[in-house]
Amino acid sequence: IGPNGAGKTTVFNCLTGFYKPTNGQMFLHKEDSKISLRKYTDFKIAYVAKVARTFQNIRLFPAMSVLENLLVAQHNELMVASGYSLYGLLNLKTLKKEKIDILYGSNEWGDEKCLRKDSDLIGPHGIDLVKRKDGQYQLAVVSHLPDERIEMYKLFKEDQTWNLEWKGCVSTENKYYLNDVSLTDSGSFYATHMFPRNFSMEKWILAYYFKFNTGFVIKWEKKNGFTELRYTSGAYPNGLSYDPEKNYLAVNYNLGDSTSLYDLESKQHLAIYKTNSPDNIVLQDNDYWVVSHDSNIYDYARCGLNENCTLPWSISILNRNTLDLKNKISFKNTNMGPGTVALIENERIWLGSFRSNRLGYITQ
Repeated sequence: IGPNGAGKTTVFNCLTGFYKPTNGQMFLHKEDSKISLRKYTDFKIAYVAKVARTFQNIRLFPAMSVLENLLVAQHNELMVASGYSLYGLLNLKTLKKEKIDILYGSNEWGDEKCLRKDSDLIGPHGIDLVKRKDGQYQLAVVSHLPDERIEMYKLFKEDQTWNLEWKGCVSTENKYYLNDVSLTDSGSFYATHMFPRNFSMEKWILAYYFKFNTGFVIKWEKKNGFTELRYTSGAYPNGLSYDPEKNYLAVNYNLGDSTSLYDLESKQHLAIYKTNSPDNIVLQDNDYWVVSHDSNIYDYARCGLNENCTLPWSISILNRNTLDLKNKISFKNTNMGPGTVALIENERIWLGSFRSNRLGYITQ
């Protein structure tokens, strides 16, 4: 109890990790343990110590229905009911989503210090699939839970059914804030570190306007661990794609409005393609396919409560060696939200979206 400015809310913010005190300690005493709250980040305090807070104002997701907002509040119960699985397959013949079972094996492909229980939550983001030198298919998944990490799975087919087997993980111990991942056939990977985990919305908006560096690419190898590729620094590194034949790396910079190509051997910046807010990039048919958002941050305010935020976006098809533009496909229809990725499958181009409730495809 106290007047305005006495520090009531500040105490709650310190206890729950939203603020870090300049000095002193905070402990939660339980029957058989004492937990230091200061050593954990905000979500980790809730996860480990089970300490959380409510807020003085109600914050709803404006693009969600009442039911969807309530479902978010029930995420723990729903995760249990779903078997803690957020992965699925799209059957390209039936065009229906299919469940994929996840088995839990030993940590063979990741960092032996990284652990996962089959009841741990998964917060998937970027993914990549590669055929390893030993002939097995390896799936890497960026996960924001239970910490910032890359999860490794073996994809295999048994009795005409595709399955995933967990084969390890690599934790960044929350040093990085990950977006996308690109594997090599040896099991190592490149990943984009977007910006510091405590990056505020105010700084994000400043980076949107002034295009200053916020992050870079990191490389992980089983023998050497993480290496920071500081020569790839830019404004919000997003999607990336590794070219194993040339040992090149293409990186999208979402706030930098550009795609860059690097020679990993010489560490040289080879080429740049300017495009508004690029998202994901895929190397296919000997070209890079880059999906970009042809709108600005204020345009999203027009979406309101619409489930599909139908803002314009485009696919740029770029030369593999020079990033010269070969073709561009633009979308301004009302069928789905802004695109995130474009993947070729025979005569179809499959389209993902981040502000939508569907996948889409067009025919070539």
